[in-house]
Amino acid sequence: MAIASTTSPLSTPDSDSPAKKTKLGKCEVCAIRDSKYCCPRCEVKTCSLECNKIHKLEVECSGVRDRTKFIPVNKFTNLDLSSDYRLLEEISRVVDVSKKARCNLRFGLSRRFLLLQQQALQRKISLKFLPRSFARHKNNSSMFNTGTKIIEWHVDWVFVNSENFKISEERVPENGRISSILSKYLAKQESEQMQEKLQYYQAADLPGIRILLKAERKSGKKFYEIDPTYTLKDCLRNKIITEYPTIHLVLKDQALFYDIVDSDDEEDCKKELRKQMKSGQEVINKIIKKSESEDGLYEFVKNFMFSSEYSDEEGESEGE
Repeated sequence: MAIASTTSPLSTPDSDSPAKKTKLGKCEVCAIRDSKYCCPRCEVKTCSLECNKIHKLEVECSGVRDRTKFIPVNKFTNLDLSSDYRLLEEISRVVDVSKKARCNLRFGLSRRFLLLQQQALQRKISLKFLPRSFARHKNNSSMFNTGTKIIEWHVDWVFVNSENFKISEERVPENGRISSILSKYLAKQESEQMQEKLQYYQAADLPGIRILLKAERKSGKKFYEIDPTYTLKDCLRNKIITEYPTIHLVLKDQALFYDIVDSDDEEDCKKELRKQMKSGQEVINKIIKKSESEDGLYEFVKNFMFSSEYSDEEGESEGE
């Protein structure tokens, strides 16, 4: 005797009977089968791996939950709390690693550059350094001559109207007048190539040339105009210099395109100098105060090496 099947001929596994329906509803990709999965990021409901892949391609979804997404208080669960806690821990670790890395940058300067920076500060020049891997830092030949007690600067002279022809001059004494330093370039050159490049400047001579110092930490390309009767030391006073000065020479009738800043507008540098001097004096005062106790001094030195107060200053020196 044959046993009759209990399944109706009209019923299928994908029937819409209440028993078969899920809470997620229909798949939002194929709209045929019931959903089984919900995307953690965009909350799109899908029924299979194939539909999930299609949804990621269509909306360029990574499928990774956005841990910074706003969640109303009435929907906030213990899982959300745990996730937020882990996120804050990760942020804390990244910040800690960043502080230590910047602190290590402080000790990356050579003795020559540390001495140069100190002497520049005494002359009211805010000298900043780039990381050691930068070509500008590698090419910097500036130094403080302990014998003559003067700074010998590396200077880049850019002759703009000669297709930005650049002459990098090493060891330019700070007490030399700009006019005297430039006189050798405004005279006839032995090299034919140099003579060809500088002939327009020789024809204009010093009265027909505007001498412009590149202004650091200013939005856009801005320059200070230099008086050729001043010494290099006077021209750099109350200025921010990155590695070494870059000086542009432009024929007067073609200098209209340059944005020239008033020399009196030097508040940024003055603030920077006060900040550096204050930071250095605070460090000295703390060392004197803590030196009364050996244990206190040890704790101070340990905290000082990993503090952001002084290391941030040096990090900015090297990173800009």
